[in-house]
Amino acid sequence: MNPAAYSNLFMVSYDIGLTYDNRTLRSNVPDGKFVSNNLTPSYFSLGVPISKTRNIGMAFGLRPLSRVNYSVTQSGRAAGDSVSNLYQGSGGLNQVFLGLGKKWKGFSIGFNTGVNFGRKEVTTYVGFINDTVTYNKSKTTALTNFSSLFLSGGAQYEFTLKTKSYPTFKTVNKYMVRLGVSGNLGSNMNATQDVDNTTYNYNALGVVSTIDTVSSKSNVKGTITMPASYAAGITFRKTTQAPRGLFELWSIGAEYTATKWSDFRFMGIKDQVTDNWMFKVGVSFSPDPASGRSALGAVSYRLGFFTGKDYINADGNGLKMYGASLGTGVPIRKWNTYNNQFAIVNTSLQIGKRGGAVNNVTESFIRVSFGLSLSDIWFIKRRYD
Repeated sequence: MNPAAYSNLFMVSYDIGLTYDNRTLRSNVPDGKFVSNNLTPSYFSLGVPISKTRNIGMAFGLRPLSRVNYSVTQSGRAAGDSVSNLYQGSGGLNQVFLGLGKKWKGFSIGFNTGVNFGRKEVTTYVGFINDTVTYNKSKTTALTNFSSLFLSGGAQYEFTLKTKSYPTFKTVNKYMVRLGVSGNLGSNMNATQDVDNTTYNYNALGVVSTIDTVSSKSNVKGTITMPASYAAGITFRKTTQAPRGLFELWSIGAEYTATKWSDFRFMGIKDQVTDNWMFKVGVSFSPDPASGRSALGAVSYRLGFFTGKDYINADGNGLKMYGASLGTGVPIRKWNTYNNQFAIVNTSLQIGKRGGAVNNVTESFIRVSFGLSLSDIWFIKRRYD
């Protein structure tokens, strides 16, 4: 997440991820419950060490930043008749990025740039239910496409607190501290919007059939203002340099993030969002990664907690957010003839909640993630021809 870390790349590394997401919305008034399940790709990225002697690394990839996916039915009364409303939304925001990182001794900086792009389609269906009078049903659709360039950056500083050598075992242990900051500038995305308002009915096959177009606007230009955000963190870790390589034994980290969502505008209109913040703390521990005697000893076991304030502010009371996660990083055994190839399978389970007693609508969620990290050395000069 911090592009300054690209400078630490020493092998070509592929990263791909997949996430299963289960969410349950609960409403007090009226009493209701809504459950959704989604399986989505989390990210794809490729990191390449440009120069190991100069500590320069590069990365590029694709990742989704947000997702719109809902379908909600609401029944009520209007003008003395029963009315049925169906609200649907789809789309999301994605990012293609390219970044560089450079390190001078313990200090490193980096940046990401690329394109944010996406689409959002929102549709509202309204139908009156009356025994004596027939009303045409209405359908309003707003389709928005948007894109813009972005720029984000970061810096890290790492130093050693203590070094211990064990000549008998040919190992050197280090206790280290890493400080980091990162952030992105606010930006305006260029947007075009098509808005159609039509009357419709269902044909014999149950498919929506347009009766008449009440109004239509095409290629309406506007902007979407995205807010600036920043993050700051600290990590304490212990590493060991052994005959089999360099390994991390444990690490403890904390991070604070904040985004100024009050600056967000969609086609110039302010939304029901507010500035948010999040505090996170996590630990990682690997019992015995250096000896290679035990497969379980080489696994990284991870545990984390987070709490903060969500950016959504639908009822004006704010949404508290908190949760916990646990996971593993399981290295796949190296082949004897390919000592420079590594593969790690990352898994995580996250459980959390948004909202509390002051909110009419609350959400609980369970997220299961699977990631695969593959590393190899490319462009090795032939020693024998």
